[in-house]
Amino acid sequence: MSIPKNIGRYEIVDELGHGAMGSVFRARDPAMDRIVAVKTILAGVLGSEQGAEFRQRFYREAKAAGALAHPGIVPVFDVGEHEGMPFLVMEYVDGRTLADAMKKGERASLDRVCEIGKMVADALGYAHSHGVIHRDIKPANILLTSRQVYGEERPKITDFGVAKLTAGEVTTSGQLLGTPAFMPPEQFTGAPIDGRTDLFSLGVILYWMATGEQPFPGETMTAVSYKIVHTEPVPPGKLNPAIPAPLQAVILKCLAKNPADRYQTGEELSRTLAELRTHAKNGSLYTVATQFGAGAASDETILPTASFPPKPVQMATSAPASTLQSPQPATPAKPPAPSKGRGRAELAIVALLVASALGGGYWLLHRNQPGQPPTPPPADAASEAPATTPTAPAPSGAAHTGPAPAQQTQPEKTTGPKAAKKPDAGTPASAPTSAPANVPAPAQAAKLAPVAFDPKKLDPKQNTRLRFDFEHFPLTAAFSVEMNGKLFYAGSIANKPDYDSLYAPPGVNEVRVTVNSGTVQKVSNIVSADFIARKHMTMRIDLRPGPSPSVPLTPVMDAGSQIVATLKTDFFSF
Repeated sequence: MSIPKNIGRYEIVDELGHGAMGSVFRARDPAMDRIVAVKTILAGVLGSEQGAEFRQRFYREAKAAGALAHPGIVPVFDVGEHEGMPFLVMEYVDGRTLADAMKKGERASLDRVCEIGKMVADALGYAHSHGVIHRDIKPANILLTSRQVYGEERPKITDFGVAKLTAGEVTTSGQLLGTPAFMPPEQFTGAPIDGRTDLFSLGVILYWMATGEQPFPGETMTAVSYKIVHTEPVPPGKLNPAIPAPLQAVILKCLAKNPADRYQTGEELSRTLAELRTHAKNGSLYTVATQFGAGAASDETILPTASFPPKPVQMATSAPASTLQSPQPATPAKPPAPSKGRGRAELAIVALLVASALGGGYWLLHRNQPGQPPTPPPADAASEAPATTPTAPAPSGAAHTGPAPAQQTQPEKTTGPKAAKKPDAGTPASAPTSAPANVPAPAQAAKLAPVAFDPKKLDPKQNTRLRFDFEHFPLTAAFSVEMNGKLFYAGSIANKPDYDSLYAPPGVNEVRVTVNSGTVQKVSNIVSADFIARKHMTMRIDLRPGPSPSVPLTPVMDAGSQIVATLKTDFFSF
C-alpha cells in the first residue's frame, strides 16, 4: 500500500506502523498547526464479509475514546472518512511502546513496576467509570512518553479499537476480541465482560515485568487458553525471589480466575500499589532490575531505567506490620571469644578442611581431559574411597552459601596425588573437561545427584538444545546447572565451547544456576519452561550488583550481588 499525501485535511508525514486491519500515520493538522496520529482501516478489510462490523467498531472506538480525557489515555481529536476509508485522528505521542522497550533488553526496579502499574490502573479506572472497557490491554497498547520531550516516561493507553461501551447498542456476534496471552477466562468462556477484564490483563503485564516470564506460557492459542481457564500461575516469588510478599499478593489477586476475587476497580488496584510503594520498608522494592527474555510472547515487555545500576528509591518506614511483611535478614548472635588453645585447634581444623576442598576441586576440574580416557579406579578403591551419601537438594529458591558439610569427606584421604585421581560416582558425565585449574566447582554441585543422561550425547533431533549466556560475570567464576533437583552440568564460565552444545529431554523442566567466584556463591531464581524436541533455547544469566557496588559496571561478584536467570526460545529447527 502506497502512502497517501493527504487523508482528509491532514498532511501525511510518514507511516508509523500497520497491521492486519489498518495503518497509523504521522500527519500534520494545518488547521491547528500540530502533529497528530491518523489511524485508518484497510480497504480490503472493509470489503470483507465482516466489513460492516469492522466499520461499526471503528466508529465506536472514536465515540468511546473521544469521550475520555485523562493523562494516562491517548485522546481522540477527530474522526472522518476519506475516499470511502474511515480514519481516526489522535494525539501523536513521542515515545515508544512497552513492547518496543522490551526488545532493547532494558531493565526496571520493582518500584518502577509498581509505579507503571499504578498509572495504568488509574487510567483504566477512569475509563471504566465512563462506561468504556478496553478489552485488549497489552504492552503494545501502552505507550511510554519520551523522557526527553515530556520530562518523564509516563504510560498512556492507546488503541481502544476493541473497546466496548457497556451501555452501547452494538456488540460483536460471538467474535473473540483481544490478545490470547493477556485475556482473562471470561473472554474465552463467553461470560459477561466488565472492567475487571482489563485488570486481569494488567495483572499479566505486572507478572511479566516482575519476573520476566509469562504467567500462562504455551506454544499455541489452545494451550494458552487452557492454562488461563484451568491452571494457576507459578507464584512470581518463585521465579524472582526478590519480589516481596505484598507485591506477589497484588499480582495473584489480579490474575484470579473469578472476577469477584480480583480488584473490583482500577482505583482500588491503584491505591494498593501506591500504598505498597509508600510503606515499603527501607527500599524493599529497590531490587535488581528484572530483565525479560525475548522468547516470551510477542508482546513481552520491559521497563527502562536511566542508568545501570539504578539509584536506590528512598522508601518510608512507617508501614504497619499487618500491612507489609517485608522479609528482613536475621542478625546472628555474636559467638563468645574462644580460648587461645581452642583457637589454635580450630585454625588447624579449618586449614585441613580448606586443603581438602582445594584438592578435591582440582581433581574434579581435571579428570577426563579431552583426548584422554577416564582413569580406571585402583583395585583398592572400594576400601580407600570415603563413603558418601548424596545430600537431598535444597528446596527451590534456597540459597547455598558454603561448601559441602565436612562429614561427607575424609580430608586425610583427599589431599594427596593418589586420592586426586579417584573417580566420584556422584559426578555426571557433563562435568567440566577443561576448566582452569584455579576455578573450583560450585559447592552446590557436590550436593546433587547427577541427571540420568549425558547432556552432550542426547540426540539433537529428539531433544532440546540448551545454551547458556553469562552477562557481567568474571571469567574466572565457576558454575553449575541444576535441572529438576539434579546436577545437569558443572564447569567454568570461561570454557564456553564446552557448554555451548548441551541438550535436555522434552517436557517441563525447572532450571537454576549456581555461580562461585572466590569465596562468594550465588543461586539464581528458578526458570520453568516446556522443552520441545528440536527447539533451541538460551538461558541468560545476569550478574546484578548490590545497591552500592564497590566498582560500578565492573564484573565483580560480591556478597551484595544477585544473579537473575531468564529463558528464551531462539528458533525452531524443523
